[in-house]
Amino acid sequence: MLGFRGCRLGIGYPEISEMQSRAVFEAAAVVQKEGVKVKPEVMIPLVGFKKELDLQVEIVTAWRARSWPRRRSKINYSVGTMIEIPRGALTADEIAQTAHFFSFGTNDLTQTTLGMSRDGLRLVPAALRRTRNREEESISPRSTRPAWGS
Repeated sequence: MLGFRGCRLGIGYPEISEMQSRAVFEAAAVVQKEGVKVKPEVMIPLVGFKKELDLQVEIVTAWRARSWPRRRSKINYSVGTMIEIPRGALTADEIAQTAHFFSFGTNDLTQTTLGMSRDGLRLVPAALRRTRNREEESISPRSTRPAWGS
């Protein structure tokens, strides 16, 4: 379902994360030179394990260090992650040792936790009501057998 994407794509192909980090810091330096106060917030997607975030933070930090002397501008930044998968939510205490911030991807969390999209959630209350009504009918004093079976 999730495939090879997010931080795992950056771990498998670090040149992608390097290119993205370079773009962030070079753009920040240009804008800062124009007099705008900048503080990039780099979000690493689909982190489930602390080590995944650590590997990506190394790349971001290395690019920031490389771009700073060339541009002669100090750029403050933060690196965080989007908690989009249940594993990330369960290991958030460990991930927080590295992350400066969290964002929560509720759509992905819903899909991966419940096995349904947000569109499917509107069907849940109706299904629960039907189930509850059937249970009530099955214990009704007027009925000797469950209403849903014969």
